[in-house]
Amino acid sequence: MLIKRQVLIKSIVTEALKKDLIEKFNKLIDLSEKRLNEINSEEKKFLLTAPSLEPNYLQAIRGRLKEQKEEEERIRESLIRERENIKNLKEGEIYLHGYVDSFVDFKEGDDFFKKLEKAEITLKDSKIIEIKNE
Repeated sequence: MLIKRQVLIKSIVTEALKKDLIEKFNKLIDLSEKRLNEINSEEKKFLLTAPSLEPNYLQAIRGRLKEQKEEEERIRESLIRERENIKNLKEGEIYLHGYVDSFVDFKEGDDFFKKLEKAEITLKDSKIIEIKNE
């Protein structure tokens, strides 16, 4: 029987990892800024047609645009903070990438809780160097 569990993916920090992560976060920040510009552009276009629209509809659209803008600004700020954290990492420290789902094969007689213990994969320069609790 297969049961899903989460596996923590982490890396030992190297200069190559930092460079790669910073590059990826820069691209994500650029995408977020592009999305903010699109929202602002959409808002300006909307305001040009605003006088001809029903007030309730106008207010609903403004609210939606404001929420989208605020959410994208939160995302952008979060990305910037994470990029700064990455810049401050020292070689040899651990960087947590996050979790991925995995499946565990259970058989009669297995220790259920031991098999469900948190699994971890440690990487160094994208190569697996350790697997805990397979």
